[in-house]
Amino acid sequence: MDPRLLQRLLGVNPARLEAEYKAREIFQGERVEPPFALRLDGVGWGRRLQGFKWPRDERVHRALARAAAELLRVLGGCCTLVVSDEVNLVYAGAPPYGGRVEKLASVSAGLVSGYVSRVLGRLLFLDSRVVKLYSGGDAARYLLHRARVGLNNYISSLYHAAGLGPAHATPSLAEMIEALRRSGRDPLREPSWRLVGSCVAYVPSVRRVEPPGVEVVRRRLVVLDGGLEACLEAAQSRGAGQPV
Repeated sequence: MDPRLLQRLLGVNPARLEAEYKAREIFQGERVEPPFALRLDGVGWGRRLQGFKWPRDERVHRALARAAAELLRVLGGCCTLVVSDEVNLVYAGAPPYGGRVEKLASVSAGLVSGYVSRVLGRLLFLDSRVVKLYSGGDAARYLLHRARVGLNNYISSLYHAAGLGPAHATPSLAEMIEALRRSGRDPLREPSWRLVGSCVAYVPSVRRVEPPGVEVVRRRLVVLDGGLEACLEAAQSRGAGQPV
């Protein structure tokens, strides 16, 4: 090593500078109490997923659902809704990392981005943010909102791709559905995962063991296509007792 560089390094006080720069970290002191949601969104996926089926490819959805299941295993939470290029993870109980916002956002984005990139063979990114919720009812309303946005975006994509209206104007959801039906395509007959996504949640699994009559109830993590009701129920039941 260059002796002059060594002297400069020896002149640094790590303990003092660690405290100084730690205090400058943005959001490092921000914490969130449950209930809240982690919302992850794909960044530039339309361009990065060229060659996959548009507007929604089952391979992409399955990879994102598996990543959401892994996210639920690692970071906890009560349920996850996967719709379009979104992952919405709801917390009703104590979160990991003491609820530190920057830790939750960075770890969740890194985990899901790495997982889907490996599975799909593309370099993919998701950003992550924390959305404060106020009750189980509010959590259910939030998930319903994200599912409705996903449904609206999918129907709108089909509507404009079919050339059923001007590109600069988008009618109501009901009007787009009716226009597509008149053109010969009923969008509501599409697979449920394309319309409202999939719910990833724990469901009870009963197993009979010896001696006879003894049952063991365990929780099993499952992906439920179109299982929005399961997500709503999980979010509300975990947040029971709190004002809506």
